[in-house]
Amino acid sequence: MSQELWQKTSQTIVNAGQFPIPISDTVIEIMQTLMTEEQAEFVQLFTKPMNMEELKESTKLDEAMLNKLLEPLMHEGVITGIPSKRTGTRVFRLMPPLPGLLEYTMMRGETTDKQKKLASLFDRLFKEMTGVFQDQYDDFVELAKMFKPLTRVIPVEGQIKEEADHILPIKNVNQVIDKFDTIAVAHCYCRHEKSLLGKECKVTKDKENCLFFGQTARFVIEYNFGREISKQEAREIIKKTEADGLVHKTFHEKQDIEKDEYAICNCCKCCCGTFEMFYKGAMPTHTYASYIATVDLEECTQCEACVDICPMEAIALDDDIVIDKDKCIGCGVCASNCPVDAIALERTGKREVFVAPKKLDA
Repeated sequence: MSQELWQKTSQTIVNAGQFPIPISDTVIEIMQTLMTEEQAEFVQLFTKPMNMEELKESTKLDEAMLNKLLEPLMHEGVITGIPSKRTGTRVFRLMPPLPGLLEYTMMRGETTDKQKKLASLFDRLFKEMTGVFQDQYDDFVELAKMFKPLTRVIPVEGQIKEEADHILPIKNVNQVIDKFDTIAVAHCYCRHEKSLLGKECKVTKDKENCLFFGQTARFVIEYNFGREISKQEAREIIKKTEADGLVHKTFHEKQDIEKDEYAICNCCKCCCGTFEMFYKGAMPTHTYASYIATVDLEECTQCEACVDICPMEAIALDDDIVIDKDKCIGCGVCASNCPVDAIALERTGKREVFVAPKKLDA
């Protein structure tokens, strides 16, 4: 009965996301590390987001009893409780493994035995996902194309080709910051997970640089996943991440880039979970972008700084510097690190970038 309980709970949590993660012993161990059997049975109710009245109706429990179940689960990041923008009613949502549980379990920057165990379990899960994806490579690539991108890339400050309607990237980021009265910063969950595994980031020593906005920021602050900061502090964090060569990725409500942002991650190739899984062959890169890099060959000295720093390995030297337009996510890291300003960002309008991972040898 206990094994069946954890199987059902794990499947419910996987179903809350869009990645088809097989239920393995690793997934079950993650769940057992985060919750009790009573809590595991409770979370099976969350086949959709629910408010308190819906939970009362489903469980026949009163609000006090439900809060006793919800509070520890929200503290662990298994469930979030965020008010609806439209009605103000608090809505409780189950977090999937990715993105969701990994992020919340690492956001506080804790270094306890529990966090070290979870870091190890998620690392093992990434390896398992590689095996599953590679075993059914063609089918999974086609399946991945059906999902919406999880993120939108906002470029770092670089040199933009002059256009009548161009927007400097730094203002684009600042416009996001200016929209919200409540902003929180938390530890980069990917960088912290790697640190717990003894793999320190090769790009930056800073770990506290993931930003959250609005209602999500309030939840992050209330449950001590992060701390509240001012708009000026947020701008300074962005400025530092750009100097370090990190990629800005925004997350939007309901994965709709026409809706408000709720988070900005500042990502490096060596730690970022999505970059890591792409290079390990576990999932495609799939994001929205609005710019593409272009190179002025007359100015280019072929120093290859852009080749080394591109997070998508979209730049190569072949007689001249060549940019693979199909792989470029328009992040601007190459432009901001070019010592002779030979690379610029050209605005393309909204586009989807989908790059399948390499098919690995058996």
